Amino acid sequence: MTETETLGRLLLVDDETPVLEVLSEYFSTQGYAVETASTGADALSAARHHRPDLVLLDIRMSGMDGVEVLKKLRDLDPGLAVIMVTANEDMALARETLKIGAFDYVSKPFDFRYLDRAVSAALVQGGALAPVGTVEADADPDSLRGLAFQVFHATRAMTPAARESVGTRLESAVLEVMREANAGRSMAAAAALAEIELLTMIAADLGDLTATVRSTLESALASARKALSHV
Repeated sequence: MTETETLGRLLLVDDETPVLEVLSEYFSTQGYAVETASTGADALSAARHHRPDLVLLDIRMSGMDGVEVLKKLRDLDPGLAVIMVTANEDMALARETLKIGAFDYVSKPFDFRYLDRAVSAALVQGGALAPVGTVEADADPDSLRGLAFQVFHATRAMTPAARESVGTRLESAVLEVMREANAGRSMAAAAALAEIELLTMIAADLGDLTATVRSTLESALASARKALSHV
């Protein structure tokens, strides 16, 4: 897989070498192009030299900590997606980073299924996972990326119980739509789209989605169906 065929460019920032090694190996095998940095200064230099699609940034680091790095990254590139990495005792601080501009946060030890969804969601929002190939040739890729953004926007507003039961399935389904569309498999993408429709109805009936959010999702679903119908 060449660099242009990767799922996205990730910059991993942590002052613990074992953590960098684990994350680098994991994301490399998943198909991402990976660069690492062990200090805040190195992270900023790397981001300036070759813009990543996403930064996975540890909060607690010696020297310049992750919060300060996040602020400088926001000044450097306001559109750059950043996910904070935190220990359980720093959850309150991690939530505060969302106000500074972090897209999300994940905790150690890693739940790799959640980490996958968080990284994919951030890349979808930033446009790095825009569909290519057959779908892009005949349909508007923004309609599919827009659906993904609306799904993740909706699930992030759910209660923890609702997100665990229905929200994570919605997230997985919309990422499946993106992956299948990216590979030109329109029938498989349409099947995943049908799952989103069903889960949206269930979530709304259970009171996990407001009427406004449901209407927004249904509009996004209609646009995505139209896009896939042109393939």
